Amino acid sequence: MGWFEEKAKQVSPAVVVAFGIELVSRYGKAGELREMLEFAEAVATERAERYVSKVFYDSKAGLCTFELVDGVLRGDPVGRVLWAAADSTIRHFDLFDMSGGLIFQHEDA
Repeated sequence: MGWFEEKAKQVSPAVVVAFGIELVSRYGKAGELREMLEFAEAVATERAERYVSKVFYDSKAGLCTFELVDGVLRGDPVGRVLWAAADSTIRHFDLFDMSGGLIFQHEDA
């Protein structure tokens, strides 16, 4: 099995804890872990890491999801920090029941 096949594990372990946030890549993909690490660092820089319990990248779906502490809403200050961090680091994500990410951003924007 080659490194870039769908279920080929590129990184082991596929679960990392960074800034107190559990980061999980379903198939242990290096790029997914890199994106989640960048997200965790961006969130920690803004001192909002305690609001994120887990980040899960579903390698098969190409979609990253988040487990947040109760009460965080997209429109509140913490929610805006989390959305901005995800939108600038994660290729495709679902947060607050909305899709976002780098694949939605245009070069001319």
